[in-house]
Amino acid sequence: MKVFFTLLILLFAQTAFSQTTVNSKKYGELVFNVLDFGLAKTSRERTEVEKNSPTGDRGWLKDFEIIEQTDSIKIAQKANFGVVYRVDARETVDIKVVIEWIYPSKIINEKGEVFKSIKYATVRPTNTPSASSYSLDESYEMLKGNWEMNIYLENKKIYSKTFVLY
Repeated sequence: MKVFFTLLILLFAQTAFSQTTVNSKKYGELVFNVLDFGLAKTSRERTEVEKNSPTGDRGWLKDFEIIEQTDSIKIAQKANFGVVYRVDARETVDIKVVIEWIYPSKIINEKGEVFKSIKYATVRPTNTPSASSYSLDESYEMLKGNWEMNIYLENKKIYSKTFVLY
């Protein structure tokens, strides 16, 4: 039984604090570190147009805080879940980070547009914690199942996290 718990703790520690290295021609070695994940509390600072999303926009958040480290998320209006990470580099620079969310099934918005996933680029500073999350804002987003989040640096998938919405 002790062995089981030890293995369980090691597995959790590995996924909770995973690290991946990417060699960038422009910035040198980039080290991706997961700092936290789960259910978040936040407020929206501003909204930008994002044509490739079901809602047609993307929010920039402020005061982002993980309030429960979990990959199981109860579906509720405005539920927000995601990952806090840091990309370490020898210098603090702004780099392109690509975020992808893959839905458990197709989302059909009020315009009749169909989405199986969304993928967008954002610019984040290195050596500074950043967060990327999804907020359930509309009724058509309330989908039970596995929501997969992927993060790309330098056109390479460097992190994947699955959230189970119930």
